[in-house]
Amino acid sequence: MNNNAVKLKRMATWTVAIFATVFALVMAVLWIQLYGAGSTAMTALGLAFKEGWLMIVIALVLCGGTYFAYSAYINRKK
Repeated sequence: MNNNAVKLKRMATWTVAIFATVFALVMAVLWIQLYGAGSTAMTALGLAFKEGWLMIVIALVLCGGTYFAYSAYINRKK
């Protein structure tokens, strides 16, 4: 593997890790609030996803955009 492929693979790992962290934090915070309000565990999970989907989509778009922009930058730079 050349150096650019290694850099791109490392960036992919970082963007997936950051997205997973944001997803876990959003879901955990919302789930704790909804579960503490008297919902069952699965109902609270569904409501947390329903209320937090926009934040999750924004994080996905930002992470994906960062990866593809870095990929274009790496492939352009030779």
